[in-house]
Amino acid sequence: METSVLTVKGQLLIPKRIRNKYGIKSGVKVIFEETEKGVVIRPMNENYFKSFRGILKSTGNFKEEMKKMKAEEKKLEERKWHLPVNSKKTK
Repeated sequence: METSVLTVKGQLLIPKRIRNKYGIKSGVKVIFEETEKGVVIRPMNENYFKSFRGILKSTGNFKEEMKKMKAEEKKLEERKWHLPVNSKKTK
């Protein structure tokens, strides 16, 4: 077991052996997960994002879904530009 000391600025040094083992390099973001047993620090690397694979349900036709979304966005954008201009009435 290795230890580290929290600085007055809230910084924590992750021991080199652990950084090397888990691929935590300079500039890599880490996530702090609260669990029943305490806090888990994990790198937000490729493996972290792969763990989300399959969470969202899909019909399996990604291209068609994207086409529909783009068409809806285009309609909204066209409506935005073609709104009638309110004319000021003079009394």
